[in-house]
Amino acid sequence: MRHLLALLLLAFTGPIVQAQIVANWDPKPFVTDSAMVFHDDLDFYLNSYSKQEIKGMRRMVNIWRMNFDKVIRATIDDIRTHSEGSGVATRTKDFELPVAQTGARYRLSADTGMVRVFMFGSITNPPARFQLPLWDALQRKYDSTRVRLFMIYGRELHPGDQKTYRDYPAPKSEHEKLAYAQELGRTVRIPVLVDGLNDAVLDSYGRAPNAAYVIDRDGNLVFRGTWADSRKVEYIVDTLLRWYDAGKPKRLKAD
Repeated sequence: MRHLLALLLLAFTGPIVQAQIVANWDPKPFVTDSAMVFHDDLDFYLNSYSKQEIKGMRRMVNIWRMNFDKVIRATIDDIRTHSEGSGVATRTKDFELPVAQTGARYRLSADTGMVRVFMFGSITNPPARFQLPLWDALQRKYDSTRVRLFMIYGRELHPGDQKTYRDYPAPKSEHEKLAYAQELGRTVRIPVLVDGLNDAVLDSYGRAPNAAYVIDRDGNLVFRGTWADSRKVEYIVDTLLRWYDAGKPKRLKAD
């Protein structure tokens, strides 16, 4: 199982198209009395990926099931409902979860003073698996005393699907879910936090399976994205750090 996971991650780190930030998202932030805030990118569709990248993800899942299986269709409908603004968190919601790699517990509110960026994902979530190596690279770019990136292991997206995920049915216990998260956690350096079997943290933030959120150093939720696009994350974090370094001006000069 471990060898399969390593091969899948290598497949996703093949030629990665690092194009410019997609044109249908406005990257220009606005400054309030207390924060620099970025426009949401809440869209059901995988608009951040090239056609080639999407084809690669589709090969990992059973397209017939996505179109006709009642359970999968219900999941997709649920994603659509919660990926375009409905039910998506508008404020930071505190949580405390175990870290799969170490067993230590991480509490969001206790980690103030730095920019925190997290995405949701799982071992059967192709977009999350695609992004993990990119997020790993981003964390290496930044000073770890200023920026923390991590993943929250949420609900399985394609449990037991195709040969790719046949060994990963939906977990039936906390122990089984932790084992999945630990296996995924061994492939990355960023922390993988483990949501409960009831996915309470995922549900509180809006249930989009690979959503990304940026929390500034004061605890403000300053970006919400349906899909965890590393390019947007990098742009947002770079801009926030420049703003802090400039003394938090009302207007930030273009880089």
